[in-house]
Amino acid sequence: MIAGLLTRLEEEKDQWIYEAIDRFYERFGGQKYELAAEQTPEDQMIQLKNFELSMRKQKNLDLERMENEIISIEECMEKDQRTLESLESTFDYLHKELEVYKGEQKGLDGIQLEKFTCYLDGKFNFDKKDQVIFKERKISKLMESYQMVEMEMLDYYEKQLSNIWLLLTRSMENISSTAKFDFNTHPPLISVSLNHGRGLDQYLKPGNFEEDYRIVLDTLERNNSIVYDYYVSQISQFITNCKDEMVQLWTMKNEHKRLVDENVLELQEKKRKNAARLVELQDQLVWAKQEWKQDSLRPKLLDDFLKEEFVKAVTCWQEKLFAENASDEERWVYHQYCQIILKQAERIIGNEYFEYN
Repeated sequence: MIAGLLTRLEEEKDQWIYEAIDRFYERFGGQKYELAAEQTPEDQMIQLKNFELSMRKQKNLDLERMENEIISIEECMEKDQRTLESLESTFDYLHKELEVYKGEQKGLDGIQLEKFTCYLDGKFNFDKKDQVIFKERKISKLMESYQMVEMEMLDYYEKQLSNIWLLLTRSMENISSTAKFDFNTHPPLISVSLNHGRGLDQYLKPGNFEEDYRIVLDTLERNNSIVYDYYVSQISQFITNCKDEMVQLWTMKNEHKRLVDENVLELQEKKRKNAARLVELQDQLVWAKQEWKQDSLRPKLLDDFLKEEFVKAVTCWQEKLFAENASDEERWVYHQYCQIILKQAERIIGNEYFEYN
């Protein structure tokens, strides 16, 4: 009879552990670990606890990884945003610069030299027959008038050159150029040569005066064309040089603008992807934290099942131990097996629980 009791208790002594494991699996939807079949129930329970601990550590690592990735993405997005704002500012600045170049090129096209008008008649008084009055028909008067018109012509061009120099200089300064505009101011003028410029100062014959008058006027007009062409040639060359430099600068700035625009588009796309990834991670983190919070109850729940099943097993055996019809041998056997599973429980659950209780 005692032998049969020993056999039965030997079979039952681990049953409380199996019951706790089954209840744990059932509580979490039938999810099971692959426990080593050759191990003792006690070792299987320890292995199960180790699995839970390992899963807990892995989920902690997953949470930490997601939180770190979120921080990293947020920092990256802040840095990229600053870079993006800087690039957009640079793009706007380059766009304005290019518009300035276009405006300055149009301004250069508007630079023109006006040709002087030789008005020799204004230096003389005319009679009713539209002829220069007699007292002004003098070589001295004609040469004096020639020199006055010539000085007016040169002064007229010099004033224009001064204004054109200012326009050219300002135009190039507006594009940060240091180009210089040094005009040559020594046009190859021809000298006047009168046919009747010898002898008396007074012209006695009207025809002679008129002939020399035409010579003077023709010389002034020829010199006027010489001076005009002389300065137009320089101005045209300066404008061409300015345009060439503007085209070079415009090409360089436009390429810079294109590269900036590419970087802006790349950062905007990166920003869009990072924002999507951030939302995805934040949603995952919320779900993971909820799962982590729920899973944090698993170890305690497992211990609760172990304690309950241990109490059930011990209670059942204690009832038989203290039964009135139990023999001393049976009481001894029940007591021994109560001690056996108590030691099991202490190893699996911990001494603190049993010492306290």
